[in-house]
Amino acid sequence: MSFLTDEERQSLRINKMILHVVGGDEPFQAQSEMTSIDHPDFFLARLMDAAAAGVHEFDRGSLVKRMLESIAAGTTMFEGTSQEVSRHFGTYHGSTSRDGAFFIFELLTHEADVRIFALVKYDYRQAIERVDQGGTSALRQIIQAFIADRKAIQKSCFVRTRGGVAENSVSARDRMASAPDITDYFRRFLDVVRNRSDAELNRTLNEALREVFADCKDELPGEDVPGALAKAKDMLRNRQTIDDQAVLEAVFVAAGRPQDEKVKAKLEKATGRRLRTRKLEGLEYKPDPTILRKSNRKRLKTAEGVMIEYPGELENGSVKRVDGPDGGLTITVTTHQKLLADELLPEKFRSSS
Repeated sequence: MSFLTDEERQSLRINKMILHVVGGDEPFQAQSEMTSIDHPDFFLARLMDAAAAGVHEFDRGSLVKRMLESIAAGTTMFEGTSQEVSRHFGTYHGSTSRDGAFFIFELLTHEADVRIFALVKYDYRQAIERVDQGGTSALRQIIQAFIADRKAIQKSCFVRTRGGVAENSVSARDRMASAPDITDYFRRFLDVVRNRSDAELNRTLNEALREVFADCKDELPGEDVPGALAKAKDMLRNRQTIDDQAVLEAVFVAAGRPQDEKVKAKLEKATGRRLRTRKLEGLEYKPDPTILRKSNRKRLKTAEGVMIEYPGELENGSVKRVDGPDGGLTITVTTHQKLLADELLPEKFRSSS
């Protein structure tokens, strides 16, 4: 699933919020927690868009993890500790990085003991005269800039705490890095490491696609699940990056580009569900041609109890299937080597019940 569960998305609400200006030559200026939150629905929508499935986890000794846990456990106050987290972020924010606004949100869900913290760096384009305008006015202008430009989130991190203890899995995204990696300074600030490689993501995607086409077999040309899977993987293999939209496009193409809105809705729902279940939703990553080129293994079982399992790429080569006129099937397996196994299996006794 994505970082947020379906139940969390439905119940998510902003409890507390603070933001600081980061970057530039001026020293860090601690700001107060915002007592009123304008446009909460807008902020929640942007946060849910950013909360991709996690491919990182906290390393041991992460200072950010400890500080967020102290807020969730109630041992420190949100305002003071968030100021320190923001100050800590500022020490890693180099002079080559864009100025921006660093938000920290404390989010509540339907579970009383759960706190979700969202850390977001936002690039604003409007000039902020921090000294002349005064803190409140400047921060208000940042918020207006945030509302005006929905695509300007540069970095985001989501951390879930339960009973005051942070889960190890972290959702971290960085527009300035090659997804799903994050820039070095953001990684060092969070003190996180990758826990799923691109190869693992590609293998998981293969399983998600197989499940989508199995779910929607009736909507495929000739009900051909293996053919649809091969076509979708072939399309994704040649892309620069894979994301949710690329996967959905590949599913539609593999399904014969259906025009019926009900069929398209069914395919879209199945794709979204399987990406969430496989923790791929919201991610962007590079295709692995080797993994996406490889066919899935196939298993056949006849009415007579004969079972055959073989790599899918051998079909129409070493393994040939010919439909019979009476609805039967002739399967021919050709090998140029000695059999690796030719033995009797133990008898499987049926239960006497």
